Amino acid sequence: METDLRVEVGAMFPNKKQLKAACQTLATRENFEYTVAKSDKSRMIIKCVGEGCSWRLYASNIGSAKEGYFEIKTITGEHKCFGVQHLGHRQASARFIADQIQKKLRDQPKYCAKDIQNDIRREYGISIRYLQANRAKEAALEAINGTDEDSYNALPKYCDDLSRNNPDSTILLECTSEAGNRRFQRMFVCYAASAVGFGYCLPVLGLDGTHLKTKYRGILLAATGTDANGSLFPLASAVVDAENDNNWFWFIQLLHGVIEQHAPQFLVPQTLTFVSDRQKGLLEGVANVFPDSPHGYCLRHLYENMWKNFKHPKLKTFLWQAARAITEKEFNEALAEIKRISPAALEWLLAHAHPRYWAELYFPGRRYGHTTSNIAESLNAAILEAREKPILAMFEHMRHHTMGWFTERRQIDSNVPATQIVVSSAVKKIQELTAWQARRYRIVSASDQEFEIFSLESSDTYIVKLEYMTCTCFQWQSTGIPCSHAIAAILMRKENPQTYVQAFLSLDAYRNTYAKAIHSPNADQADRTTNTPIVYIQMEDNGGHNKEDRIVPPHARRQPGRPKVRRNKSGVEGPFVAKRAKKCSRCGRSGHAVTTCDATI
Repeated sequence: METDLRVEVGAMFPNKKQLKAACQTLATRENFEYTVAKSDKSRMIIKCVGEGCSWRLYASNIGSAKEGYFEIKTITGEHKCFGVQHLGHRQASARFIADQIQKKLRDQPKYCAKDIQNDIRREYGISIRYLQANRAKEAALEAINGTDEDSYNALPKYCDDLSRNNPDSTILLECTSEAGNRRFQRMFVCYAASAVGFGYCLPVLGLDGTHLKTKYRGILLAATGTDANGSLFPLASAVVDAENDNNWFWFIQLLHGVIEQHAPQFLVPQTLTFVSDRQKGLLEGVANVFPDSPHGYCLRHLYENMWKNFKHPKLKTFLWQAARAITEKEFNEALAEIKRISPAALEWLLAHAHPRYWAELYFPGRRYGHTTSNIAESLNAAILEAREKPILAMFEHMRHHTMGWFTERRQIDSNVPATQIVVSSAVKKIQELTAWQARRYRIVSASDQEFEIFSLESSDTYIVKLEYMTCTCFQWQSTGIPCSHAIAAILMRKENPQTYVQAFLSLDAYRNTYAKAIHSPNADQADRTTNTPIVYIQMEDNGGHNKEDRIVPPHARRQPGRPKVRRNKSGVEGPFVAKRAKKCSRCGRSGHAVTTCDATI
């Protein structure tokens, strides 16, 4: 049966909710207000509230079902009132406004309450309060993303659908038993497409955890790599109820299983490098699960911790000089400058972080220029909008985001000359080094593989070993692209510098990074001839409970300290913090003093 959304005699609506919405739209468009005289399961009667106005609408249920079709039976009288005599409108409820802004909010996630006020005034001629606009936005978001409670309860089917449509993916949902229900504890997601693609990325992985902004809080753990062009590559993510040693160890163990299955070459000792800001549980977790993988500390976080105790602007300069030093002499000179400024600062630095975790000279692995944990924190910034959504909508937002990146990057370097075998960013770097530096050196050959390169500008000598792809300037080792000294030796041998670029920078590796696809959890619905019943995955709930028990959200954990109005970068406390309202010491409410409190205690 077709529906007619026009408000006229004989118009039919699938349910009373749509009838009410149509009446609200009519009232706001024709500038009159009404009151509901009668409303139950079988009928609805509304009357205009204008003085002396006899307009009246009667609709009734024409179906036998509880929520059957409603038909407008009669509309009596004409509007004889002058209309609404104020700038507001009683029918412009938060729910009504939410219905009007849903489409715009889908397209513009940053659509704010002030914009809603302006649009409602411009389109409907109605002025609404800021709080009402904010409530309307919250209601619209709930209609779009669902409630937090329903989102948690839908996770078992969601995980099952994802696993079925993305074979070989690692998707795990764990709950604890509590009062006959299963309470959400943590969830891990790593798509097979990401796991396989990571095997062709740089062997560097950033680890980071960030707070969710939803009703039930939680922590989002993420492992992020970088592709040949330096773009972020999300490998795995997880939501846990708290950031602690147990949850980080659980996350890193699952990460080890993913890498062991899809990228085992990274488990060769000293191959895969981790970079983090030394969050709680990370140090021990990586050391226990990946004992042969170097773990680098984020230099920016190290400096920020130093700044809290020793506030001198020059300390940052010399700390970075020490971190980038390629000779022991340069390293000791930088430390000497730190000691000259503050001996206590140097003592603190060496006591809190051994140089093998942050200094390039002593670091046992290769970080390929990633001296900070920006690769992990940049991903958190990219999905900032997702962190404010219910957990199911958040995972879907992240999936769509990753799918968009995969699609976009498959087009990069799709049309290149046949002579190009590495990504364009590496080609550009080689061309610059060749044109401006490599051709100006004096070269002495020690053997077919070893060369001495003399720089006429700096009067320095560098040793290049093509067989091991090393140079004493350490630029080749740290970037994977031959440095100018190495290019000079390669040109002397009349060879192509592209053949000396690390394998993960090749065009074949880059294309393999994004070769696989991430599929929707509903991708197989088009192939089904019958409806498939809901099947819940086996859960680790530490107890034998019915699989159809409802999953309840985790206990909300309030973050310590005063809540912030805006997000500050790097976790550094800034001046923009929320004002805390003074509370009455008698009743605990704000807005009055204890001397005027009339609460009964």
